[in-house]
Amino acid sequence: MQYQLTTANNPVMPAYFQGRWAAKTIKKTRVMFSTNLGAAFWFQVKQASFVTINLLDLAATASAWVAIQIDGLPYQRVAVKTMPFRLTLDGQPHVVRVVMSGNTDLDPVWDGASGFAVEALQTDGTLAAVKPGRHSLTFIGDSITAGCWVAGKTPARDYRGEANYAAIASDLLNTHDVRIAYSAIGVNKPGRGGVPPLPNVLTAIDRQTPWQPTPTDAVVINVGTNDGLESAESFTALLKQFINQVQDLYPNSRIAVLVPFNQRFDQVIRTVVPAFMTVQLIETANWELSTTDGVHLDIAGSQAAGQQLAQRLRNLYPEIFDD
Repeated sequence: MQYQLTTANNPVMPAYFQGRWAAKTIKKTRVMFSTNLGAAFWFQVKQASFVTINLLDLAATASAWVAIQIDGLPYQRVAVKTMPFRLTLDGQPHVVRVVMSGNTDLDPVWDGASGFAVEALQTDGTLAAVKPGRHSLTFIGDSITAGCWVAGKTPARDYRGEANYAAIASDLLNTHDVRIAYSAIGVNKPGRGGVPPLPNVLTAIDRQTPWQPTPTDAVVINVGTNDGLESAESFTALLKQFINQVQDLYPNSRIAVLVPFNQRFDQVIRTVVPAFMTVQLIETANWELSTTDGVHLDIAGSQAAGQQLAQRLRNLYPEIFDD
């Protein structure tokens, strides 16, 4: 992943926040707050023997987790309940990425009472914000797009916001991504944690916190898996309305729609998407993806899907993803 020094895009700390974030005051502390797995922040640290990362523990049950990467090396995962976390450094310049990796479906994120709240960075060196990637992608979907159940069947601990198919594709495309995805959510189905259906979350981080969609080079939609109670007729109408909504919010972005990995509503999606002249369809039936539980992609399945998606996006949009 390429990166460049930039100005901080938040009022709390010298870091670049990637994804859906808002500055809030929680427990009398000014923080950067998100309810999305895959949301991240980046910074460069120089001339330091340490840097300390701290998030507030807002979990209702099991601890949330973050994944920390230094200079593109393998991630180390840290439970938020054990924070603050101290990275020991060698005085050389390092680029650090911190990804919101997992929280439980029981956390009441839409009430604003739970989620990820980044409180502080402390160091004996200097910090600067770093912006990753040459391109940008928005992913809209459910638990599979968020990164749930990737490494096993234990909530939060086995989630991998940094290693699901969206994360893999983004890294391969030298892209920073914005994730709009929640567990169990559908186009007409609420998600867990009090989250409303997808049309109602595109412009909000929680019930009290509006969010303005940021323009990205492309938008990838992966919906339908959790809308199984809908008939083909009703899902057809819902999908048309949802694509229109996404087009209105992202008027200058390329838009692609994935057939869900479990092929739910595949015929409906194949019928609806071509009617939108500027929206592309991405077939997934022959991707041969392994899963944790028959639905959610496991580590190997996530790698394979991320690689397949990155190649399809390069083929569809060579003017963007040509490097």
